[in-house]
Amino acid sequence: MRGQRTQRISAADGTELAVEEIGPPDAALTVIFSHGFCLSKAAWAPQRHHLPEHVGDDVRMVFYDHRGHGASAPAPAETYTINQLGDDLDTVISQTAPQGRVVLAGHSMGGMAILAFAARHAETLRRVAGVALVSTAADELGSHGIGRALHTPAVPLLQLAAQRFPRRTTQAWAMARTSLAPLLGIPAMKSPAMAANSQCCRMIGQTAISTIAALLMEFRAYDQKQGVSALTHLPALVACGEQDPITPLAHSAALAKVLPYSEFVRVPGAGHMLELERPRLISTAIGKLVARARAYDLACVG
Repeated sequence: MRGQRTQRISAADGTELAVEEIGPPDAALTVIFSHGFCLSKAAWAPQRHHLPEHVGDDVRMVFYDHRGHGASAPAPAETYTINQLGDDLDTVISQTAPQGRVVLAGHSMGGMAILAFAARHAETLRRVAGVALVSTAADELGSHGIGRALHTPAVPLLQLAAQRFPRRTTQAWAMARTSLAPLLGIPAMKSPAMAANSQCCRMIGQTAISTIAALLMEFRAYDQKQGVSALTHLPALVACGEQDPITPLAHSAALAKVLPYSEFVRVPGAGHMLELERPRLISTAIGKLVARARAYDLACVG
């Protein structure tokens, strides 16, 4: 692939994050992709392939793994917070795209990281020219769909098991698949789209139980409405599958309502993994967002 580079960068607390870059290092615009819970940067693989068709070869793409996910290093349990993921995103922007404009694309938890970043890093946010929020939410994850499972005893019990028996990852993960399969979005959902995606299943299965447990507890009190307010001046894409059981359509509708420059894309028949279930549609929508971001940049300069 054109100009592909890999590196490891250090977050503020020293945790190493795995990063891949594609495209010219001196690009005037960089699109940074933030993946979802229990996944990795590989979740955006279709966009690596399709997006250049829409944006050309002069845009750089950056893909990274959140702490405790994919090829990034594990981290202390207390650092698995959405605010920390927002801080990590600020580090990724600063170290991989220190100049030029940036468009941020986040799926699910990756979108939550974008909102946390927006609320906490106003100076870096000035360089952002657009945001894509795919299958995500600003708050109240436990109020819709199967997110209600966040408030069951299974979540704190899972965290307790991970803390007391950290070496028994296989057994704990087996328990998680049985008790929390719907919440994690694995094939126990009997979703044809998920079952067909063996790569997604592997990413989920490779995530450490300590990461899963800590973030599930974090999701219970999740609230990033402040981050949404920080994005109201920007071009945005809000996309959601109409059959998404994890972050149902109501969450995305609420985001689109308060983001005045957003395009709201509702995808009939699609579930939570939009970038994999409808790769061309999402790539096209992000391509349109990049075009709007370029126009926004010109307007700012003018």
